[in-house]
Formats: sequence, C-alpha cells, structure tokens
Amino acid sequence: MTMSKVSIDFSSGKFPDADLSVKINQILDKMTGNLTFPDPVPTLDAIRAANVSYYQALDNVKDGSREDTVIKNNLRKSLEADLHQLGDYVQRMSGGDEALILSSGFDVHKKHEAVGPLSKATNLVVKPGSNKGSMELSCNVVDHATFYVFEYHELPSENANGWVQTTTTKRKVLLDGLTSGKQYAFRVAGAGSDPSRNWSDEINSYVL
Repeated sequence: MTMSKVSIDFSSGKFPDADLSVKINQILDKMTGNLTFPDPVPTLDAIRAANVSYYQALDNVKDGSREDTVIKNNLRKSLEADLHQLGDYVQRMSGGDEALILSSGFDVHKKHEAVGPLSKATNLVVKPGSNKGSMELSCNVVDHATFYVFEYHELPSENANGWVQTTTTKRKVLLDGLTSGKQYAFRVAGAGSDPSRNWSDEINSYVL
C-alpha cells in the first residue's frame, strides 16, 4: 500500500484568512471523538481557543488599526505552527492510511503530477495601497501555481512589451514607487514548471 502524506500547507495562498478559520473548525469537528486520534498534540481545546481568538482578530481588522493587523498576523502564524504539529501527529497515528487521514479533517498531500499550462488567472483586483504611489493587487487562486507573476506598465505606452514584472509566492502583492496621477495597466498569471503564462484580463487604473 502506498503511504499517503498529510498536507500541512496552511499558507494564505491556499487558505485566505477567513478560510483558515473554517478549515480549523472542520478539523476540530472531525477529530473530536475520533478513536484513531485519542490524544491530539496540541490538544483540540488549545487549538479551539486559539481559533476563537483568531476569528475575533479577523473581525477587529475590518475597521481596525495597523496594530490589529499585526495581532491577527501573529495569531495566524501561531495557528499555522499548531496545525503543522497536529498534522505530524495525524501522520504518525494514521500510518499513512489515506482514509484515516481524511477522517481527521486534514487533506492528503497531492502526489506530484506533470502539469502543463495553468488556467487563466481570474478576479484580478486593483486598489490603492496605503502609501502614495502604491497599488495593491490580488487574484483568485490558480490551481497548481507555485508562484504568481504580476506585471504593470504606464499608459499610454508605445511599447506593448514594456511590462515591469514582480513575482511572489502569494496571490497578492503591493506595488510601490508608481507615479501618482498616472494611469497604469495591470495583469497577473499563475506560474509553475511550464514556462507559458495565461494572463488575466488587464485592468487599467490611476494611481493616487
């Protein structure tokens, strides 16, 4: 029997802030009373309490301060560390049995498969950043993407290939150093082993 591996990827690229809290609740529900996992490490009560604090922090961030954001980010990092530890426990107790892993609420790490061109990036959102001359870009998750390529250029442009490029492992980025009052074109593509890029629809926006 092929041994399966618990997925402990709880990064923001896979689980945006609110989705992480939902996933944690799913794990707590499935592990509570699960005889395969009698003594979870960390305890389910500890993770449940941390998730309550994290959920409250998410609410505080909506109209909160920079300090509220820092608190939320720190709580998320702590939760991710706890989930990594709990995932290791599930791996040991399940013996790599896929059905037992799934019964815990954790996902199974996908086996490596050759992936060709990725899907087109969708829902590109462009909005002013917190600083003058900055723009915040984000998009939906692109399946199998290991990083994202964001590009922009000032309008009007006589050079269609004059894109400025920045890459990140996350599906959002903050662009600094843009010229206030100028209009720019923006686009994004998910990227992986295949060198081709399936770009999102372009969005034109003025920089504040």
